[in-house]
Amino acid sequence: MLGVASLHLWIDPSNPPGFHRDEASIAYNASTISTSLRDEHGGLLPLYIESFGDYKSPVFVYALAGLFRLTGPSSEVARGLGAVGVLAAVLLLALLAFRRTRDVRVAAAVAALGGLSPWLFELGRVAVEVTLEPLVLVVLLLVLEDAWRRNRWGVTHGVAAGALLALLAYTYAGARLLAPLLAASLLVFARRERLRSLGAAWATFAVLLMPLIAYAVRHPGALSARFHHTTFVKGDMSDWEVVRTFVGNYLTDISLWSYVTGGDPKPHIHIAGTGMLLATGVALAAAGSVLSIRVAREDRWAAFVLLATILVPIPAALTADRMNGYRLALLPIMLVVLAIPALEALVQWAARDRRALVVAGALTAVALVQFAGFLSTYHEKGGFARAELYEAGVPALLAQAFANGAAVHMDLDEPRAHAHARWYAATHDISQDRVVVLSDGGVPPDGSIVFGRAQACDFECREFARSDTYWLARARVPN
Repeated sequence: MLGVASLHLWIDPSNPPGFHRDEASIAYNASTISTSLRDEHGGLLPLYIESFGDYKSPVFVYALAGLFRLTGPSSEVARGLGAVGVLAAVLLLALLAFRRTRDVRVAAAVAALGGLSPWLFELGRVAVEVTLEPLVLVVLLLVLEDAWRRNRWGVTHGVAAGALLALLAYTYAGARLLAPLLAASLLVFARRERLRSLGAAWATFAVLLMPLIAYAVRHPGALSARFHHTTFVKGDMSDWEVVRTFVGNYLTDISLWSYVTGGDPKPHIHIAGTGMLLATGVALAAAGSVLSIRVAREDRWAAFVLLATILVPIPAALTADRMNGYRLALLPIMLVVLAIPALEALVQWAARDRRALVVAGALTAVALVQFAGFLSTYHEKGGFARAELYEAGVPALLAQAFANGAAVHMDLDEPRAHAHARWYAATHDISQDRVVVLSDGGVPPDGSIVFGRAQACDFECREFARSDTYWLARARVPN
């Protein structure tokens, strides 16, 4: 477990290289909230943070704002929060395993399965909202397991479960659909003596969702903008086409062997040529699923885990991207949970038959070899492969732009450039007054430096430096 913690807390600033524009936008808004309680647009303690026409969920942003209040803005701190969030989820999975089995060996094995999962390791390398989603889900599973094991279904457990479901809804966009589905799934615990607890959970969940609903009413389309941007559903599709496509997407997203041999095709999320899941973890999860199904009628917590595993891929299946490492971030968590009964059975078998040690040794060897291969590829090729995707050359451009002490100008229609420039200024003690966003059709002073991305100047300028799609130019205003 110390090895897992050391692995996840080692933040390499060169891998992923640079700081992606989404990370820069999230981190900059966290920094402004930490000092003025306002986001970059001047909104006072906004529930959702507007960014590139999208709206970021608040949990990661406000947690990071609290950290920045203590440390000041830093890319390493921002990514450190993501790493700590994922690591905390892994360690709490070990606690969950110990509570289920009362066997420290099973708990240690679960920590290893989660900690050596390439999917979870890569998730903890970035400063994005979804890095805290696994932690919230694991805490919810702990609360429900505690209530089931103790057979104490009081209001306290119900309120805690409802609050955690609401927190999940505020953590990531896809969880706004998943959280109500999980709330409905609490029905698997329904018994006469538990109705008060279930009622408390649903009431708490409903009350805490009221700010989200009010925000959606006051800002029409804000919380559905991301869905409309990413969904495969088009206006001319029939209901049958929607259902058929959804089912196909869902089956693709749960093709576990595809994650063992590869995974997310987007190289800025996952290193190509490596697996996202350990073959050992998938095998144990499959065996654990069979064992859980056998006891689900008596063990309602196991039934809830099975149902939650089925529900987790639904939000991702509604999008156009397949096997997305961020939108399916809860899937590796549920697979580790499903592996717990299989690991317990393996330990019990080993107590009766030494052949079980051979099986355990083989599973361990496969996991270690696969993770070692992933880690080697990640460190040897990761930074190089993702340099442009993570816009690693942007800081050098901005260092050149701000070197002469003058303002840097940007076009109104380049929000990604705004995010990079503002974050660079925040982390290098540069006044935000030197980050100038031009008005629509505005022209900067003659000779001033312009920072842009993709589109050319709306005025006469001469480019003198470039990194991929980002560039620096000097404005020229005719006499």
